[in-house]
Amino acid sequence: MAGKKRTDNKGRILRTGEMQRAEDSRYLYRYTDLHGKKRTVYALTLPELREKEKQIGRDLQDGIDVSKAEMTLNQLFQLYMETKSDLRPSTRCNYMGVWKNTVKESVLGNMKIGQIKQIHIRAFYADLTKQGLSANTIKLCHSLIFPALEMAVDSDIIRKNPAKDCKKGISGTKKEKVAMCIKEQERLLHFVKNSNIYKVYYPLLVFALCTGLRVGELTGLRWVDVDLKENIIHIRQQLIYKNYGDGCRFHLQDLKTDAGRRNIPLTAEARKSLIRQKELYFLLGISQKRQEVEGISDFVFINTQGNPYATNAINLMLDNVVKAYNKQEAAQAQKENRRPFPLPHISAHILRHTACTRLAESGLEPKVLQYIMGHANISVTMDIYTHLDFSQIQKKIEEAQEKAVMG
Repeated sequence: MAGKKRTDNKGRILRTGEMQRAEDSRYLYRYTDLHGKKRTVYALTLPELREKEKQIGRDLQDGIDVSKAEMTLNQLFQLYMETKSDLRPSTRCNYMGVWKNTVKESVLGNMKIGQIKQIHIRAFYADLTKQGLSANTIKLCHSLIFPALEMAVDSDIIRKNPAKDCKKGISGTKKEKVAMCIKEQERLLHFVKNSNIYKVYYPLLVFALCTGLRVGELTGLRWVDVDLKENIIHIRQQLIYKNYGDGCRFHLQDLKTDAGRRNIPLTAEARKSLIRQKELYFLLGISQKRQEVEGISDFVFINTQGNPYATNAINLMLDNVVKAYNKQEAAQAQKENRRPFPLPHISAHILRHTACTRLAESGLEPKVLQYIMGHANISVTMDIYTHLDFSQIQKKIEEAQEKAVMG
């Protein structure tokens, strides 16, 4: 005679593995996972429990390892980064920094990956937007979250990637690159050249505005890369200041793309700035106390202690220059009973953007400008032409019309 079948408190027959607890009437289902380990899931109702059973059955049939889905997103990211053995040290450092500053301490970062739904990721991105993060930063977070979860899908840990399609609609503050106008550029250089405090930076600023180098290329430029006879500089490396696990220090690094390796003709003004820089070192006796970076010490631009410049040091210098200028300009304007002409925020990247804009305003062809700036993608270069100063555009049109009349 067959044994009596188990039922719940409503008289419904329970299947193998199903039970109802007497103490709280909750339902549970016991099963064996892919590793032979006994597991239990719970539900408040029998239909809810059986939906979970269906999912468990599909997972077991498809080889989905739900036990590993209990790791957190932070733990998954660590595993993902361990697989990226081809990353440049600086890129790895940047990725880890972004994760630490955005995801690591968040609710999402500490959630089990098997519990993460698309709504959780969208809510996380929305929260980053509320915090004032830029759209580019949020997209960078997505470019780390998505492949980590995709690795979990490929490894049969989760069935589908909850980050899929979450990139669509990402918003955030858009920091538009604004170049200095010609008047701002002239006032900046005039102030620095005539300042007892900041005139030591004059050659560096002139050179940056003439060449449009990236800040790492500027600080990493060596005298061996400068050919004053042929009036050419060879861009071959960049200098970065990063912590690769052994403390913050300078590192020489190859350029990111082949487009970055380029030879740039020196304008007369750029050439003069290099000569001024040499004269300045001689007057201050700096050449005798140069700091080495990975055995290299012939950097073109170094501070009065003989140390190379870190990006934040140049940005701090520019902040101080702008504050000093604006303070002096406000006092002078009040004395002369006129409106002041303040300088905007200026960074090392704005120097590069300004240099690029001046070259575009001069009528330089986009492909030539792309080469000089080291842009891997022409679309980045073309974006410069859509933000040209209107007065310069007007001037170019008038010049073109005059040539047409002369012809």
